[in-house]
Parts: sequence; structure tokens; C-alpha cells
Amino acid sequence: MKGNKGSITLFSVLSMLLITATLFALLEGCRRMEMSRFADLQTKTALEAAFANYNSCLWRDYRLLGTDISQMEKVMAKVGDGRNGDGVNMLRMEADKIEIEHVKRLTDGEGMVFIECVSSYMQKNIVYESLKELYNQYDAIKNLMDTSQMDIGNIEDAIEGLESVENKEEMGSVGTAGTKIDVVAILEEVKNWQEKGVLELVLKDTDSVSEAEVDFEQGVTKRLLEKGNMPISQSVDWADRVLLQQYLQSYLSNYRDCLPERALSYELEFLLGRRSSDIENLKIVVAKLLAIRGAANFMCVVSNPEKVAKAEALAIMCMGASLNPALVQVIKIGLLTAWAFVESVLDVRALLAGKRIPLLKSDEYWTSNIENMAALTSEFAMAKECTYGVTYKGYLGILLLFEQEKQLAVHAMDLQEATIREKYGDMNFRIDALVTQAEASIVYNYAFIFPFLEVVKAEDKWPNRVLGKSNYSYY
Repeated sequence: MKGNKGSITLFSVLSMLLITATLFALLEGCRRMEMSRFADLQTKTALEAAFANYNSCLWRDYRLLGTDISQMEKVMAKVGDGRNGDGVNMLRMEADKIEIEHVKRLTDGEGMVFIECVSSYMQKNIVYESLKELYNQYDAIKNLMDTSQMDIGNIEDAIEGLESVENKEEMGSVGTAGTKIDVVAILEEVKNWQEKGVLELVLKDTDSVSEAEVDFEQGVTKRLLEKGNMPISQSVDWADRVLLQQYLQSYLSNYRDCLPERALSYELEFLLGRRSSDIENLKIVVAKLLAIRGAANFMCVVSNPEKVAKAEALAIMCMGASLNPALVQVIKIGLLTAWAFVESVLDVRALLAGKRIPLLKSDEYWTSNIENMAALTSEFAMAKECTYGVTYKGYLGILLLFEQEKQLAVHAMDLQEATIREKYGDMNFRIDALVTQAEASIVYNYAFIFPFLEVVKAEDKWPNRVLGKSNYSYY
């Protein structure tokens, strides 16, 4: 029996080749579509890897995230080639051109990006009700400072008034000389006390004050910074302000809570004083605390009928027979001012010693007496502590709320940069090199894997290149 013979025509062969080529072209087209999708995923992975390479020193000390832009392309190139290995891989491609198109640097917007980052981080660590309570404290102090100002010049006016009375021949013997001399002595002592150095007034041992100094001439606030090219919000609301304040209180050092190996020991004080040394910044802060406590205490004494009556009675006794209502008023105000100032010094001493002092005092927590002010000036007395009062750090936080947010941000970055350079020996560290958000693209090359398709490659641009794009932000 003869075997069956098969045959195929040339037309059939050509038709099968055409069908096969068409099928391969369709498969290659599907592969390209998948590679375009995968290119975005691979670019996202590469960008996330770059952002995973954050500056660990800044995070460890200050809980801020930023990645060095100079290292981003190197990391992205390594991760971008992660699918270009050996073996069967239908989606094998090679990173060719990496471009970081848009970046947001930590220093951009004159401190606005710093505020954004801090606000975003702190929102996860503080509840709304706490924010509102803190802001209400700030509002109360602001209103107090606006409505009540203690003028130290009142003491000088009272002394001059008393001296003018004593020089009058017609005074006679009304009023005891002892009373007059005592009052003058009190006011003179308080005046001399006020003219002392502020640290000698409130610290028993000034030798323990930090002598650290930093040269900020090449810092964030002095040099020309690198700029990003992404849009930045310019709005700061009350919540951002309080969150910034809470961040600074939480992660920056101060007189009561010194943190090790910081460029300046009193970092919060630096934000308020902006001098290069700890001791100068502490002096400025003490003066501000005396002003706040002075305004609060002056309001307390002038609104307390019993205290006002004591001061007025003492002023009238000083005048004797030459009773002059205008001078009585001057002396009374001088005595009340001196009384409020002495109480303020006792308050600040207590705050620096770690005690709590309320914003507005009741009689229960009032320490000084108008008759013993001179004695208090010669002794290192302190105000009574109040369990529901505000700590030294709390008062610093309130003072920070009076500062302009952008200024706080850029000066905080000055401190952070100086600390990382000094603590970790990274003298080339620049905080404006750190990126918090970026948009990047990678061009990938790939080869055809199906037969017959190389013939359609007319030039290098067609068709085996795909573009991947991605965006990443820490906050």
C-alpha cells in the first residue's frame, strides 16, 4: 500500500508566514503596552528607593525626612535596572536616561516647605483639642500684652516725686521720716535691681550657664540656597502655627531640658534671641519673660482693690502735710509697678528652677508684699509654685507663637544644619540639598523577543523605548 504524500503551495507558506508575523506583531504590541505600564511601576519603585535613602542624622535628632538630591540618580539607576537580569524575562528592559524633573527642597519657600513638613508630621502626634487649647493660651497672653503694659519708668517718676516732696520746707512733720525713707529705699533698691544684668537677677549661679557659640555666617539664613521648582503653598493658619510651636518644643533643646551634642544647648532660646551664643540668647529670653510676667502681675495689682489701697495709703503717708493728689497718684503707680516687677523676678526665678507659674495669679499664689520688697531684692526668693501653672518650656512656646513662622523655620534649619555638621562630623552637610518631594522619569530600552520584527526597526527611536514617570513625597 502506497503511503499518502502531502504538499503545500508557496502561497500557503507565504500566508502562514504573514499570519505568524501578524500574530507576533500583536503579541509584541501587547508586550509593549505592558512594558509601558511596568515602566511607571519600575520608575515608582526606583524613586521610592531613592527616598528610602533619607538623611538618618536629621531624622534621628529632629524627626525630619529629606533625601540628598546628589544621590538620587545613582540609586534610581541601580533599582531601575533591577529587571534586566539573566533568564527568561518577557519584560526585560534597561534604564537608559534618568531625569529628575521637579523637586521640592526642605528650604524652599523661605521656610514654607519646612512648616508644611513639620505640620504634616505633628498632625499625627497631637489632637485638635490640644491644639485649640494651646492657641487659646497664646491668645490670652497676646490680649494681656496688648491691654496691660508695665512701665518701669513709673518707678523713676515715683522716686523723683518723693524727692521733690522731701525738699519742700513747708512739709512740716506730717508723716514720719522713717516711712518716707523706707519707701524711697524700697523704690531705689528695686530700681537698682532692675538695672542689674538680667541673669544675675534670676539665676543664683550664672557660672552654670552654657557658653556654647556657633558661627552662622555660612548658615541657611546667610548663604544663597539651592531652589526647587515645585509649587509651594504660602498660607499658614493657626493650626500650622501651633503645630510648628509644638514641634520646636518637642525636638529642640532649652535651658531646662538640654539635649546632648547640640551645636547650641539652648536652641529654643536661639529662635527667640537669634544671637550666636547661648548666654546672649538666654538674656533676651529672660527679658521677654520678665515683660510677660510684668504685664500679667501689673494687671493683677491694679485690679486688686486691697493691693491698690495699700499702695495708696503708703503714698499718702509719704506726702505728709503737702498732700498733692497728682503726686500721690505718681507714687502709688510707682509702688504698684515696683511690686509687680519684684513679683515678676520671683516668677522667672521659679520658672528657671523648674516650677510652674500661672498666667494670671490669684492672691493664693502671690508671693511678695509691698512692705518687704527691699528684703526680697537682697535674698534669692522665688514665687510660689502653682500645680496648674505653666512651665518654663510652656512660656517659651507662648513666646514662639509671637514670632514670624518663616523666621522660626529658617533659623531652626540653621540650628539643625550646625548640629549635624558638628555632631556627626559631616562638614559638607547642606540642608538645602535635601529633597522632600520629586517628580522623575526614566527612559527604558528593550529588545524585541519575537522573530521577524527587527525588520521594522527603521531607526533607533522606533519602536523599542518606553518612558516611565512617577511622583513621590514624604509628606
